[in-house]
Amino acid sequence: MTENAENRIQPGFTPSPAPAAPPPAAPLRFTFSGDGAEFFRIWFVNILLSILTLGIYSAWGKVRTQKYLYGHTRFAGSGFDYHGKPLAILKGRALIVGVIVLLAVAKQVSPLLELGMYLGLALFLPWAVTAAMRFRLRNTSWRQMRFNFRATTWETSSQIAMNIVIVVLTLGFGLPYARHRLHQFLVGHSWFGNARFDMSRCVREYYGVWFKGILMAIGASVALVVVGLIFTFGLGIVSGGGKTAFGIGIVLYVVLAYLFLLVMWMSVGQIIHDGFSNAMWNHTVLNSDGRLHRFQSGMTLGGLARLHAGNAILILLSAGFYYPFAKLRVLDYRLSNLTVFPDDNLDAIRARPLSDNAALGDAAADGFELDLGL
Repeated sequence: MTENAENRIQPGFTPSPAPAAPPPAAPLRFTFSGDGAEFFRIWFVNILLSILTLGIYSAWGKVRTQKYLYGHTRFAGSGFDYHGKPLAILKGRALIVGVIVLLAVAKQVSPLLELGMYLGLALFLPWAVTAAMRFRLRNTSWRQMRFNFRATTWETSSQIAMNIVIVVLTLGFGLPYARHRLHQFLVGHSWFGNARFDMSRCVREYYGVWFKGILMAIGASVALVVVGLIFTFGLGIVSGGGKTAFGIGIVLYVVLAYLFLLVMWMSVGQIIHDGFSNAMWNHTVLNSDGRLHRFQSGMTLGGLARLHAGNAILILLSAGFYYPFAKLRVLDYRLSNLTVFPDDNLDAIRARPLSDNAALGDAAADGFELDLGL
């Protein structure tokens, strides 16, 4: 009787409403503020000093370049920082040069020895991939917190071996699937502080990018042939059968066709590469104690085609001097289309100290670089 009376709502009493759910956090965007002229000076000085020092300065140039690019990349009001050391990078590059020299010597000594060297390199590749990711992430920080890569060489070995089998057995048609598996592996073993990145399955999107890139290349090639036929036919009419004018016209077309194919070769691979990255980011989250911070990338194949084809044309017309401007254009396009939808305040992410084993592994991998297509 007493319990029922306590639970009964008294006349005139209005129960307090349930607390409202907190509003979702505002989307956070990446920005890039690099200046083309300023970066061109850095790039030119790096090349000049690298030539004068027979490549030794390239390690210092790498650090200078990365510090500039990282320092002008901002997210949520804070910039990134690069912590790579020139001497460490120089050691990594010296190792690569040493391997190239050994391969050249082995080729002159014995085909069997050369084959053994290549087999050794195949066994070396998983360590190289692991070391490259570890070096890149551990030398990157945001708000004084480091990123990290926490896969073992054995895990990387099994991943690469399976990808090679897939590509070989499918005669190359499994390449998008293999690239998807590699990205999923690399992302899934990447950390920021105590938060882990994770990438969901999106094989269909990878194949969509791959087929569209191939169709883009085929369509451009067909258009080149059609234009060539029309040009040749029209030139024959205009020249009135004159062999000199017709010959000059054909030479001109061949030169232009060669330049067109060169532009296509320089741009199609980059378009597919960034298309894969776009799909990867759209299926990536940062998991911080169950809070899923979602990434979204808005790059389009049309936008990528205009960007990379335009860059290729300007690089060719400028004899390569437009390259640093093209690099900044690509980076600005990628970052301006990348957004994070936080599930909660990012301040909840805390730094995670490296274990002794991880620190030893980092020392062994220090300075090793490899482009992994991320």
